[in-house]
Amino acid sequence: MGKFDGKTVVVAYAGGGVGKAIAEAFAAEGATLIVHDADDAKLAGYPGEKIIGDLRKKEDADKLIQSALAKGGNKIDVLVNNEDFVPEPKKIDDLTTEQFMETVDLNLKTIWHTLAAIYPTVKAQTKINVINIGSVAGAAGVSKYIDYSSVKSGLYGMTKTIAKEWSRFGGVRANLVNLGEIKFPEGYEHQGLGKKGFKELAGPTNPIKAGSKPKDVANIVLFLASDDSNAINAAIIDAFGGIYTISGE
Repeated sequence: MGKFDGKTVVVAYAGGGVGKAIAEAFAAEGATLIVHDADDAKLAGYPGEKIIGDLRKKEDADKLIQSALAKGGNKIDVLVNNEDFVPEPKKIDDLTTEQFMETVDLNLKTIWHTLAAIYPTVKAQTKINVINIGSVAGAAGVSKYIDYSSVKSGLYGMTKTIAKEWSRFGGVRANLVNLGEIKFPEGYEHQGLGKKGFKELAGPTNPIKAGSKPKDVANIVLFLASDDSNAINAAIIDAFGGIYTISGE
């Protein structure tokens, strides 16, 4: 028997390599899996039921949750928000308002819409496990990525607010997993800033050079989604091998 037999899991914007590893891990543990992305091609070869939509649109977020409920026995046990749009690097004075807001819309507005769409379900079933995927950029800041760093920092407040505001239901937990540099094997699409984006954080003396693998992050997400982590709520889990701390930030 799998740890998630009888559980319904939704992975939003699963199209990146980390999202794929998360989907595969939940499927291997018996979950009824719903994977989402705006681009059907990004979900080729994925396990689970596929739902396509642009979560910048409230109606598409509503459609995702309603479709997931229909496919998952009228309940959702786990929601993973894997949004991770990485813009082109730009200095602050070169970045336009439109470019900044595009990053906000794709990385933060989408999650807000999904949380708003799932709220009636949470209220009715009085429980859910929400796991947001963030980045060390939100904690440390990364040069030429003020838009990306800002939205990933915004996930801190969003995650903690959900944990606090929905605590009245008794069975809600919300946690954030921050990514660092990921080494993607063949078949797993690149996700996150990449090596160049984290170069300034690593420093020449940083002993953590190998980077994480998508499966490493997936294992953390599975743990947070399971009953084994019932004591963990409103937490920020840094899954980047100590790069932020070791580099002296």
